[in-house]
Amino acid sequence: MFGSQSFVPGGTTTVTKVLGILGSPALKGNTADLLEAVLAGARSKGAQTERLNLAEMEFSPCLECAGCGPDDMCIMADDDMREIYSRIRAVDAIALASPIFFMGVTAQTKAMIDRCQNYWVERFVHKKRAYVGRRRPKGLFVSCAGSQRPIVFEPALHIVKSFFSAIDYEYVGEVLLANTDDPALAPRKNVALEKARIEGAKLCE
Repeated sequence: MFGSQSFVPGGTTTVTKVLGILGSPALKGNTADLLEAVLAGARSKGAQTERLNLAEMEFSPCLECAGCGPDDMCIMADDDMREIYSRIRAVDAIALASPIFFMGVTAQTKAMIDRCQNYWVERFVHKKRAYVGRRRPKGLFVSCAGSQRPIVFEPALHIVKSFFSAIDYEYVGEVLLANTDDPALAPRKNVALEKARIEGAKLCE
């Protein structure tokens, strides 16, 4: 069974839906805190929000079976990936959150991204565009890293931007917090949390 928090209505009536996908195994860590701030910012603008925790979901990685069907859906979609597939085309924005593990996204996040190969086939092989004539959904990346190396987020950013491109979302930016191993993290984390709330609100613009 997948872990989620159901769509939570904001303060005003709206059709905007924002999905948060947490790729961290730590459900209450720094990355989760930033994601929650993004969702809170979205709700402040009247959006409905939901959070899926990949660590609580059961799905296999891509097997490179070349089985992305003629309907552009993964033939393995009898696991919890169906919960993600059903939302990708139903929401107005996705905030994807993953801490940095060995200079990349977590295994849970990468497995989810790889299982979206069917959307890549839809867009780049079958030349279908999902949002012709209407606004494309927005994609935001949220990440934390223990390291303070200047390039620590770069590999993950390439992966995440490729993911949002494959599902035909507009990539709108990121909220990043490095050097989380710093004992004096609190002031910088507060700044990042405020930025996360602002970016969450902007997802509804």
